[in-house]
Parts: sequence; structure tokens; C-alpha cells
Amino acid sequence: MTTPATSPILAPLNPRQREAVEHTEGPLLILAGPGSGKTRVIAHRVAYLIRGEAESASGGTAVHPRRILAVTFTNKAAREMRDRVFALVGRERAQDITLGTFHAVCARTLRIDGEQIGVPRTFAIYDDADQIAAVKQAMKDLALDSHRIAPRAVLAAISRAKSELQGPRQFAALVADYFQEV
Repeated sequence: MTTPATSPILAPLNPRQREAVEHTEGPLLILAGPGSGKTRVIAHRVAYLIRGEAESASGGTAVHPRRILAVTFTNKAAREMRDRVFALVGRERAQDITLGTFHAVCARTLRIDGEQIGVPRTFAIYDDADQIAAVKQAMKDLALDSHRIAPRAVLAAISRAKSELQGPRQFAALVADYFQEV
């Protein structure tokens, strides 16, 4: 029988990290400061679930990788997490895990299932440069002077409206007032 001291998954962890890895009843959110081992804990927990160590004593089975979702904030942490899981359980065994940044996981989900909610599979995600170019083009189409009204200010106003959950009509009314002042 594998014990925490001999398990390659549990041995390198401190008691708090081990507690998080051994939690198997439902989802688990890991919140901790920088450098505290969040990525390590999530990678080890994924490996622990895949290898079935949680259930090995009672004759249970491992969790299929397709049933595991692991998300993080940065691309660096996602790469590191994937590499660690591959090192712990092998690339072949872990390739079906859904693992990545919040943005990447959501984009992948929308590309697969987005049509069910009216999002085409071919949607585009605009980076900052794309957004500015789109605003400049819209301003040009509307004959607005980009020297009088900064495209970045327009983009900031759109972002603020989205954050405040303003609908198109509400936002249009605010913008109309602004343009009357300008």
C-alpha cells in the first residue's frame, strides 16, 4: 500500500498542501499568495485523482482525465501545471485533461459548444491592437475625428459600460450626451 511518505504524489508536499491534494469530495478552490505552491498543489491533486490513490485502499477507481478541469490565471502557470501533471502520470494518461487559463478554457468551450447559445465557432478574440483598430475604423465610418476624441477613451468607455452591464440603448444615450458636449 502506498503511504503519504512513499507516494511520489504526496511525499514532496507539506501537510496543508497534502490536505488539499487528498480532498476528493467535489470541487476545490485553491486560494493562496504568490510562491505558496498553488500550481504544484493543483498539479499533484490532478495526478492524485488520475492515479486513483484516493480510492486505492478501498478498491475504487481513478477519475478519468476527461472529467477533470484545472484552471489558472496565467499561461506560464498553465504550462507549468500541464508539465508537472505529465511528469507525475505520463503524457498519454493526462492528455485528455481540460487544463489552461480561464480565458483559454472558456474560449475552447465556446468553440465546441458556443453555437448552442448563438456564438459561432469562428468567433475572434481581439487583443488591444485589434480593439483600437476596430474603434478607429468605427470612428472613421462615423466621420468622427480621432484627434478630438481619443480611440483609447472610446475603448475605455465601452469597457466601463460592459463592466456596469449597460445595454446598448443605455450606452448610446450616455455617448450621445458626451458627443453633444464635445
